[in-house]
Parts: sequence; C-alpha cells; structure tokens
Amino acid sequence: METQILEKATQMFLLQGFKTVTMDDIASELSISKKTIYQHFSSKPELIEKALASINAKFLQQLELTVKEDREAIPELLAAFDDINDIFLVDSSGCFYQLSKYYPKLAQKQKVFHEKKYVKILEKNLEKGIREGVYRSDIDVDFIARFHIASLTAIEDLDYFPESDYTHIEIHSLHLEYHIRSIATDKGLKMYKDLIQNKKQ
Repeated sequence: METQILEKATQMFLLQGFKTVTMDDIASELSISKKTIYQHFSSKPELIEKALASINAKFLQQLELTVKEDREAIPELLAAFDDINDIFLVDSSGCFYQLSKYYPKLAQKQKVFHEKKYVKILEKNLEKGIREGVYRSDIDVDFIARFHIASLTAIEDLDYFPESDYTHIEIHSLHLEYHIRSIATDKGLKMYKDLIQNKKQ
C-alpha cells in the first residue's frame, strides 16, 4: 500500500501541484481513508519529500541511459529534453512553483540535488559539443552548466511566466532554444534547427 500511495501522490502532485493536492484528495483517489496514508507517511511534507526522491531517481536513471547511448552533443541534449517531458508528465509549471513557495526547505534540497547530479552531466555535454565543433570553444563550461540548471528553476516562477502566457512545454522549449543559441557555433545551430524541423514533420 505504501508504494501505491507514493505513486498516486507523485502523479497528482506533478499534475496539480504540491500545495493544491491534499491528503484527503489522495485518499479519495485511492478509495482509502486518510488514516491509512498516515500509517505509512507521518505528514504531507514527508510524502512530498519521498515523491521528490522517487521523481529524481527515475529521471536520473533515464538520463544516465540517454547519455550512455553516446549520441552527438545536440541530439543528446534534445533527448534529455524529451526525457524531462516523459518522466515528469507535467502539464503546468504550477507544481514546482508551489514547491518553492510553500515548501522552501524541500525546494532547497532539490537545488542541492540538481547541483550535485545534473551540473556534471551537462558539463560533459558541453565539453563533447566543443570537441565536435557544435558549441563555441570560448564558453565557460562550469558557468554555463550551473546557469542552465539554475535557470530551469527560474522559469518555473509563475510570477514571471504565468500559465496564461506560456504552457509548460512552450516555456521549456524556449529555454532550451535560448541555451543552444547562446553556446552554438553556426554548425551547431544548423544541426539544432534541422533536428527540430525533423521532429515537427
């Protein structure tokens, strides 16, 4: 039952938001009592923390599989972007905005996890792209990697990017394009445009 609760809660948090979803909502979806949930999770913050750990583990596992396929740098980056959409199943930025606003300690733990795990992976992608000639050789790899991961958090801020103006997919697509255009050579930009065009067809 603990696994079922965690899976359902994780799904609901991603789709509706960490603040919006209540323990009563989760109990109702599973047709169990709220008391049953508290037998496995002492509080909602604990359930959220376990849900985040589950999301992180699943995404990191998929990302590592993607990297192991040893694609060229830009196709690899686009594949990682697809992994985000497949794993998170998020229709809006609201869930992570709510996490930051209402559960700041858990949001801070997420930042620490991202810095430890994702920055190094992105640095390797940047170094590969430089070797391939699709990323500029004069970029600061460490700064670009940190900035890209940090800005992923920033674009979840609904005060700056309200859902009425941007869908979750749109804002992440624009963010990815901004990243590519800021580091790509002419060769890299052409490859990126060709790959995007092929995806649309």
